[in-house]
Amino acid sequence: MHKLYILFAFLGCMFALVLHMPLAWCANGVIEKYGFEKVDASGTLWEGHFWNLRDIGNVHIKLDIKNYLENNLPLSFKTISPSMTISGDASQTQLKNINFVGQLSKLPSRDGRLQGLKGEVKINFDEFRWEDQVCISSSGDFSTNFLMKNAIKWNWVGPLLSGQITCDNGEIVFRLIGEEDNQTITADIRLSLNGNYSLKVQVETLDPYADLVLPLFGFEKVGSDYKLSEQGTWL
Repeated sequence: MHKLYILFAFLGCMFALVLHMPLAWCANGVIEKYGFEKVDASGTLWEGHFWNLRDIGNVHIKLDIKNYLENNLPLSFKTISPSMTISGDASQTQLKNINFVGQLSKLPSRDGRLQGLKGEVKINFDEFRWEDQVCISSSGDFSTNFLMKNAIKWNWVGPLLSGQITCDNGEIVFRLIGEEDNQTITADIRLSLNGNYSLKVQVETLDPYADLVLPLFGFEKVGSDYKLSEQGTWL
């Protein structure tokens, strides 16, 4: 009976240890796996915060056993940052119920053409699955009003761009369109999870001021339209 008491006491201690395990004990090992530098963490493994993640800000996380059992998504998260908000559920190879809202002027970007531009970017993922840096399936939508918000700077205004986010040949694909009055813009943007991208954009417009703005972004005039086609790295 004495040994049984010792066993129960040991199991109780282990349960308490797991229940109250500090997030900081394992935070940096997990974070570094995804390319982040060492960060401060507080709270427990079950619910806590990562502080000052590069390009993201602060992140609140919570392990959700019920969601794991029902949807195989153990982690719920939400960012706390002046430049963006992101919330949703995640596993190692899947995201669900993702809501992203970011201010273009404050988002990290390697593209100097986007520096200082006003506007908002919204992304909603019902589901996104990947494996070995390959996009398996995606159901989501994207929208941005940056062509509308920089009218004073450019003396030209474009329409709201929006469209669906899917997977094609292992890549994340954004197929966007914007229409208003006498102009139409279509865009096909492809992102690979290894960091490469390609894009094709076509602008049909009768606005003469577009001829002053679009070439600054690399567009070429082809007939009465403007076209941009390029490849590069986004990570």
